[in-house]
Amino acid sequence: MKICMDLHTHTVASGHGYSTLKENIEAAVEVGLLFLGLSEHGPAISGGPSPLFFGNYKCIPRQYGALRLLCGVEANIMDYEGRLDLAEGLLGKMDYVIASMHVRCVTPGSRRENTMASIRAMQNPYVKILGHPDDSRYPLDYEELVRAAKAEQVALELNNSSLHPQSARQGGRENIRTLLNTCAKYGVPVLMGSDSHICYAVGHFEAALDVIKEVNFPEELILNDKPERIGQFVNIDL
Repeated sequence: MKICMDLHTHTVASGHGYSTLKENIEAAVEVGLLFLGLSEHGPAISGGPSPLFFGNYKCIPRQYGALRLLCGVEANIMDYEGRLDLAEGLLGKMDYVIASMHVRCVTPGSRRENTMASIRAMQNPYVKILGHPDDSRYPLDYEELVRAAKAEQVALELNNSSLHPQSARQGGRENIRTLLNTCAKYGVPVLMGSDSHICYAVGHFEAALDVIKEVNFPEELILNDKPERIGQFVNIDL
């Protein structure tokens, strides 16, 4: 499998990252990516960029040799209605939008509340990826979630960072196994994201690939090696 894309990365702009955009780009070129996504946290995360940051993407060059930079956001799901922390006008200017739940932004609810928050976020026309649906602090009904992702044509993320031994998320490995098995049942593809907060993690998915191998997940349902599918995740013409 030749990995060509990593759409979930952060820089120092998110307030708790450790690398610059230049360092991330250099790392992406080094590992041979064709698409690198800049997905800083939305403004509801403390220390993160303001809306002005996302409105100024026009100043960033998008092509670096064979590498295409995509400028997006990891927007925060703010309530059980699936509302996000960026205005519609800004969401529409993003190359793509990841929607995720973080404990700093939305209190974990019941399985039903968390599932409906995720589904309603996926129903936002700008949301293309649901970030790290693998945290036991936010229990989910994976059957309902996967069916909704298929209906909305939103990619479910297999987050490599969730498998880190020191991850704040809970139950990552068990939940990812359940997610993958459910996706395989319904023929729903997944998108691996490094969720890198330092350049050395950009384009690296070793832990995620180990779980994929464990559950014998179909390779045809993994999107990271299929550059022809990039149009599924972006709101722009490439």
